[in-house]
Amino acid sequence: MKSNRLFQMIYLLMNHKQISAPALAEQLDVSVRTVYRYVDDLSSAGVPIYVLQGRNGGIALLPEYKINNTIVNKKEQTTILAALNGLKNLGVDNGDTVEKLSALFHQQPVAWIAIDPSTWSDQRNPKNDLAKLRDAILHSQLITFNYLNAKNEYLSREVFPYQVIFKDKAWYLRGYAVERHAERLFKLSRIDHLRLSTKQPSDTGKRPWVKDETAKQSTQQTTSVTETAVQLHADPELKYRLFETFPTDQIIQQDDGSYLINTQMNDDDWLITYLLSFGSHLKVLAPSSLKQRMKTEIKKCLTQY
Repeated sequence: MKSNRLFQMIYLLMNHKQISAPALAEQLDVSVRTVYRYVDDLSSAGVPIYVLQGRNGGIALLPEYKINNTIVNKKEQTTILAALNGLKNLGVDNGDTVEKLSALFHQQPVAWIAIDPSTWSDQRNPKNDLAKLRDAILHSQLITFNYLNAKNEYLSREVFPYQVIFKDKAWYLRGYAVERHAERLFKLSRIDHLRLSTKQPSDTGKRPWVKDETAKQSTQQTTSVTETAVQLHADPELKYRLFETFPTDQIIQQDDGSYLINTQMNDDDWLITYLLSFGSHLKVLAPSSLKQRMKTEIKKCLTQY
C-alpha cells in the first residue's frame, strides 16, 4: 500500500509544478505528517524531491526528473507496457496510455503476445462485445442482450457483468442475472444484440455484491455436472487432436500405433456430440452406458441420410 502511494505521489508531482502538503495529503488520503515522511523516503531512494517554504511553497520535483528504477524497475516497466499493449488486440481502447507510459519509462512496448478473439471465418468477432463488456464492468453498468440457452430458448437478459473469462477455447461472461436474482455464466458466442443499458442507477438499484467465495468459482459451471470415467481407443490419425485435448499422462500408445485414453469427462449432452466429432477414428470402450448412447445417436444420424 505504501509503495502505491509513493508512486501516486510522484505521478501527481510530475503533472504539477508543485503541490502543497495538505493538498497531497488529501489526494493520498493520509495525514500531512505522513506526506513529509514520504518526502524523506523518496529523497533517501534518490528521487530529487524538495520542499519550498513560505506562503506559496509546497513540494516539488526537479523539472528534469523521470521515473527510474527507484520506483518501478525495468522488468516491471516492460511488464506494464506489454500487458496494456496486448489488450489492443481485444478491441480495448486504452487511449494514449501506452504512449504516455512509453515516454515516461523511455522504452517501447514489446508485442510478445497477440490475442485474436475472432474465428478463422471471422463471421463472429467478439471484439466489439468485449469492449462494451469492459466498459460495463469498469463502470458498474447494467447490460441487456438476447441469449440462446441450452434448451434452444432465445431469451432477453438483463445482467450486471462481473468478469469476462476465456476457458476451453471459448469466451464466457460471468454476471448477476436480474430476473433470476442469481449469478450466471453466459457463453459469448450465444449472446446477440449486446447493449449498455440506458437505465439509470435509480432504476436498477445498487449493483449486487460479489462474495469472495463466488468469485473463486468464476470458471466453474453454474449447474451441477457429473464427471464420469471414460476409456477411449483412437487411431493413429487422431494423434494431434488427442495431444491437444488430453493430458499426456492419460494417453497410452499401443504396439500397433493406436492410442488408449483413460480420462474423466463431463457427462452431459455435449459429451456425445463431442466424441462424435472424432469420426470413425475413435471408439468408446467404457462405460457401457456411454457406448449405448453413442450407438443410439449414430442410428439417429443415419436416419438423416
